[in-house]
Amino acid sequence: MTIEQKLQDYILDKYKSVMQFAKLVDLPYTTVKGIFSRGIWGTSIQNVTKICNFLSIDINALINGEIKEQIHIDKLSDHEKKVILAYRNKVDMQPAVDRLLGVEDEVLIPTVKAARSDGNNQPIEIVNLPDLSKFEPDDTDL
Repeated sequence: MTIEQKLQDYILDKYKSVMQFAKLVDLPYTTVKGIFSRGIWGTSIQNVTKICNFLSIDINALINGEIKEQIHIDKLSDHEKKVILAYRNKVDMQPAVDRLLGVEDEVLIPTVKAARSDGNNQPIEIVNLPDLSKFEPDDTDL
């Protein structure tokens, strides 16, 4: 199943029709239908972002061919918020909690998704690149 079909099915699970969704997301119906027929890669990033934000789905997951809901802080339960706050306040306990949850081996490096396509808006390579924008050059870089 293509990502376009997955997206269409996801929309139809939540709304009566694609036309209803298009009105709610404030995009022309033909634009939304065009995404399903021409593909996501032929769609402007503004429209894909608008759809993802409206549906609360992860745009990076969508690019990778899956529908994944974003977790927003306002959707966390009160208990989840308390656990997060307690975790942040107990810095010395974080390594033990990480081991308990099995996340101590994960290396979280900020990345930027980059892609290049053939001339027909078909992806031929998608890579994660480290986000180097936060690093300032020092004197040795000049």
